[in-house]
Amino acid sequence: MVTINKRETSFEGLVSQFENGEDGVYNLMTENKNIIFQPKKEITKEDLERIPELRQIKEAIQTWEKWLPFTSGHDKYVAK
Repeated sequence: MVTINKRETSFEGLVSQFENGEDGVYNLMTENKNIIFQPKKEITKEDLERIPELRQIKEAIQTWEKWLPFTSGHDKYVAK
């Protein structure tokens, strides 16, 4: 139940979590659309050791980030 309560997704459920009801939900909204991409938890070294796929993805991202400054045009668009 703790997990279910933490991840409530229905509008009625969210409204019931706030003291000021529906206004609390609208106060959380922001114009910054990139906020959903901001990680809430950091990836730890233990995570990287325990999950090999995660380590591979992180290494691939780092490789592309190193390559990005040396590209231009369509290649840079694809790399991003």
